[in-house]
Amino acid sequence: MYDKNSVVIAVLLFLSMLLVNQLCYLLGRKFQATDENDQVKPQTAAIQAGIVGLLALLLGFTFNMSLQRYDARSNIVIEESGAISKAAMQASLISRANQQQALALLNDYVALRISLSEIDLSDEAARRELSKRVSALQLNLTTLAQAELEVSTQPAVANAFFQSLSNMIYLENKRNAMLRLHVPEPVLFLLFLVFITAGGMLGYTSGLHRKRPAFPTLLMSGMIVLVVFIVVDLDRPRRGLIQVNQDSLTDTQAQIVDYQTLLTRG
Repeated sequence: MYDKNSVVIAVLLFLSMLLVNQLCYLLGRKFQATDENDQVKPQTAAIQAGIVGLLALLLGFTFNMSLQRYDARSNIVIEESGAISKAAMQASLISRANQQQALALLNDYVALRISLSEIDLSDEAARRELSKRVSALQLNLTTLAQAELEVSTQPAVANAFFQSLSNMIYLENKRNAMLRLHVPEPVLFLLFLVFITAGGMLGYTSGLHRKRPAFPTLLMSGMIVLVVFIVVDLDRPRRGLIQVNQDSLTDTQAQIVDYQTLLTRG
């Protein structure tokens, strides 16, 4: 589901609802002539109201789930940026022999993390290649921190640098895991089924009454499809129209460059 274009999904849902609505309208017109319609019409209206209420409940439920995941992805970017900033600050305090190398590695690391945030999750080959480079930089930084621990005359500072790197790597793994968290597909399929069923019930009720409010039906269908589109798009990191802001990583990169400049002048 999440590897499909969200616009295509929304259009197909809209057309499916209109098609089912038309078929059920014709079915309602067929049964409208029977003598039992005086009793059937109120029951049909009650069933229609129940289905529309269920649809509203499912829409609210899935929208809340997707919005929570979007907020979580936004927060983890800020947390990772803060962890990298802290590691850079600690790197500026370690021995002069390792300062510039540590900051250069952190600068390359942030650049790779920004590059990864611009690659579609469906592009596995490109993501795998950049992930290997990120892992290599993590190893180089960890090796440097261990070497600093062995030679540093300020073990507390060296240990703080090592701990900052550990937290940075932990948050990188956590962020990667959160990118793969979505609203479960069975929930979306259930939502789509209720969505189409609601359209069918609206058409059937209109057929029984021989009156079809075409514009309100189209308007309601369009609004529901729009909400479904937003739900799916929110839950498609790095692919849909709604993207997680990466400015905090860019700010961190600028901060590292400032550290490098200050150390060079010093």
